[in-house]
Parts: sequence; structure tokens; C-alpha cells
Amino acid sequence: MKLTFLGVSLLICSCVAVDKMPDTNSQDIKPGHHMVKEYHMHAYWFQTNKQQEEAALILRDSIIEEVKAGNMTVVCNGITSEILPALDDSKVPKFNTKPIGPHPVGSFETWVPIEYLPNLLSFMMYNRGSLSILVHPLGKTEIRDHTTEAMWLGASFPIDLTPLDVNGGDDPQYPELGLGYSS
Repeated sequence: MKLTFLGVSLLICSCVAVDKMPDTNSQDIKPGHHMVKEYHMHAYWFQTNKQQEEAALILRDSIIEEVKAGNMTVVCNGITSEILPALDDSKVPKFNTKPIGPHPVGSFETWVPIEYLPNLLSFMMYNRGSLSILVHPLGKTEIRDHTTEAMWLGASFPIDLTPLDVNGGDDPQYPELGLGYSS
């Protein structure tokens, strides 16, 4: 009887100890989140092609109009705190007319929380014209987000992997909006 009681006690203690250890193999995308809740969509165009740059500006302006109309809450260049009152304007990305970071051509970034992913994805599918759209999660690592876990609408572009972090990903963005990882 003593041996059985001792065995059960050791089993209980070891289970409690394992429960307290940090989970280095966590399936969490971000701490406390088991699925991706924020994405980026990058519209790409050849920066020397004025027609494509004009198409990118039209696409960006159309996204802004959709946000103003209340059809979706996303953030791209041109979205301001006048449109989304809680938004921190200093965090809004620029409209890039030349390569920047991993992006090899002209581009603009649109942040989309999971709550509005179907809206923006549908919008991009039907309104991108000849532009290519890189769609990637804000997941575990920047390198995986931009490569194995990315998708393209239209032709893909080779991206420069050297600026991307292999160990960490982007922090949740725009927590002031209370969407995505911040909901």
C-alpha cells in the first residue's frame, strides 16, 4: 500500500511540475492566440511603370473609401484618425514608390484584422487589376510570414529575405483599434 501511495504522489507531483514549465513548443501563433488574427496585404507594381503606379493609387484610394463607408476597418497609407478616430497616425505606413525592406518594387501595405479579412480579400481579388498582391500573416516569424505562409493574388515577386527576422514576428498592430490580436 505504501508503494502505491508513493507512486500516485510522485505522479501527481510530476504532472503539476510539467504543467508549470514553459511550453517551448507552443502551437500559439502569438502568446495566447492559437490562430492568426492579423494580416498584411502588399500591393506591388513596377515603380518605373507610371500606369501601374496610378493603378496602385486608385486601389489605395478605393480602400480608403471602403473604410470611410464603414464596409471594413483596415489601415493603409491615407487612413487617418479623422477616418478611424482611435488610430495612432504615426504608425500608418507610407506609399512606397521604390523598394523598401523585403519588397523589391513599389508597394503599399494594408493591415487587416481577421474580422475584416474576407472583406479586404474579396475587395483585392476584384479590384487589383494588373497589380500583384502579397498576402501574409503576422504570425510566428517574419521569414515564414513572407515565404512559406504567404499567398499571392496575381504574379509573385521574389522578395529580399535578408531584412526578415528568422526568430520573431511582427508585434500585434494597431491595438488602439481593439481588433485582431487586440480584440
